[in-house]
Amino acid sequence: MKTLLLALTFVISNTVFGMSLSDVRPGDILLISLNCYECRVIESETNSLFSHSGVAIKDEEGRIRIAQSLGSLDHYSYADFSKNKTPGTFIHVYRAVELKNISAQKRSLLEKVMLDVFNEQFKHAPFDSKYLWNNFNSKGVELLYCSEFIAKFMDHFLKEKTVPFPVTYQKHIDYWTKYFKGVVPEGELGNSPASFSRDNRFEFVGTI
Repeated sequence: MKTLLLALTFVISNTVFGMSLSDVRPGDILLISLNCYECRVIESETNSLFSHSGVAIKDEEGRIRIAQSLGSLDHYSYADFSKNKTPGTFIHVYRAVELKNISAQKRSLLEKVMLDVFNEQFKHAPFDSKYLWNNFNSKGVELLYCSEFIAKFMDHFLKEKTVPFPVTYQKHIDYWTKYFKGVVPEGELGNSPASFSRDNRFEFVGTI
């Protein structure tokens, strides 16, 4: 039944709220299903359509880019961000309610500040394959997985901050036991791409 409801939500959202890249604003969160086995496990574990996430920013030339933590954290073209999308699926876009109706002047300023914060505090941060909320390397640099990066990045611009929750790996514990080499971080605080679709600070605005 849950699978059917997810499928219906998927179809309805795409039919009613179809959008193009030109509709995407800086700060919008893009949720995607990537085409890999681990991605299917993540989607099943989180009861969602999503296994990865990115956030839109504008670069120095005014182009929309998608920032993501997948390997070294950087911003990419939409084509590069979406190239490994699961066939037949759509990217879902969520927008912070706080940023939805700000003036054009404030939006222009926000776009510049977002780029500055990204370049100064997040760009090239290493990926956290252990999926830990506060994980630093020997040099004191924080490792960030995809949805963790976005949450901590957006917290710079939202009054209401992210509250991480205990993450469970029980649904596919055999897979995760092998992935984490026997030490599964069950119950550790964190988030997932699906978290943004269930967070009342954000609202669904369409699919691409």
